[in-house]
Amino acid sequence: MNCLGLVLSGGAARGAYAAGVMRYLLGELPRHLGRVPWPDIVTGSSVGALNGVFAAARSLDAMQRLTAIWRDMTIDDVYRLEARGLVRTLRATWAAASGTALFDAAPLHALVERVAPLDALRRAIDSRALRSFIVSATQVDSGIHVLFVDSAMQALRLDPLPLSRISRVHITARHLLASAALPFAFPPIEIEGVWYVDGGLRQNTPLRPAVMAGASRVIVVGTTAERETPPGIRHPELTPNLPFLAGKTLNALLADPVERDLRATDQVNAIVAWGTSVYGPGFARRLEADLGMRPVETLFIRPSEDLGCLAAETWRRHPPPVPRQVAWLLSTIADRANASDGESDLLSYLLFDRAFTAEVEEIGFQDARRREAELVRFVGEHPPPTAAAVAASSGG
Repeated sequence: MNCLGLVLSGGAARGAYAAGVMRYLLGELPRHLGRVPWPDIVTGSSVGALNGVFAAARSLDAMQRLTAIWRDMTIDDVYRLEARGLVRTLRATWAAASGTALFDAAPLHALVERVAPLDALRRAIDSRALRSFIVSATQVDSGIHVLFVDSAMQALRLDPLPLSRISRVHITARHLLASAALPFAFPPIEIEGVWYVDGGLRQNTPLRPAVMAGASRVIVVGTTAERETPPGIRHPELTPNLPFLAGKTLNALLADPVERDLRATDQVNAIVAWGTSVYGPGFARRLEADLGMRPVETLFIRPSEDLGCLAAETWRRHPPPVPRQVAWLLSTIADRANASDGESDLLSYLLFDRAFTAEVEEIGFQDARRREAELVRFVGEHPPPTAAAVAASSGG
């Protein structure tokens, strides 16, 4: 079956990038295809889940709303500090006396409840226009990775990895918010007596669930750029302060798993291609029947610019009009001790302001446009990939 998957990474405010990619993929690319290339399977973690529901709903009106949200966003739309003030909030959060997060996420909860196209999602799934919508979360008490699966396909088998489980549900706003509940920043979400936090802690880019659900071609949208600078010490005067380390930790947490998953997919493709060339097409059929291994094409789109650098530059040029204590906190997070490096990765996850998010959304749109010919080939009508075709597209 020729089945298109869309996999969306987490990344908090960096999620504006995926919205831009989706605006091109579902809004502009149809002019070259003569149709909208709606994905058959959508998976997402954290902000990837929040973005993903708009693609899963298969509604152009919903996609236009998503664009408008990111291009006109303010920090007040997403979070605020408790009225008791920054110091008291930090004390209460640390002691778990009256809170479990630095920020009050009530604005985000209200936003998702108001704009998430859940009725359209239900229609898409019930009509089987959409095969599956899969959202990643982390169970607080056990640390188990949970996949919330909304699908009309009762025979769907995702074969969860160790310390993972599947929960068949009708996805609601609470499932989306659970996936996006970044620990320490946003409070955990309770669903049927169980507490959940951000799915990115265990699987920030849920590629494997999309493949296991049946995708033969998968577009993966990341939120971190591939650095061209060789690894090593970039600045001898570097001061590894707390904001710097927190930003780099988030980068490592959110970027590394997708690289491993893509490498694993390439390895399976190489095995299928090798076996087919040596033993004939029966090898691929037997491998899929016995072990569930089959060739899968992937197309990875990631930012062409360093979003940490962009966040620092945006903060210097256009600091958002926010309450004094929020401004102080974000200014501190802006990593002034490493100004020579010109970046603030942690700020890029928290700067939910249109001066930043609109520019990031536009970068996503333009990055996708530059890969127009590749996308036309990838999502155009063609049979499922053969082992030879996948090997060729992967450089094998």
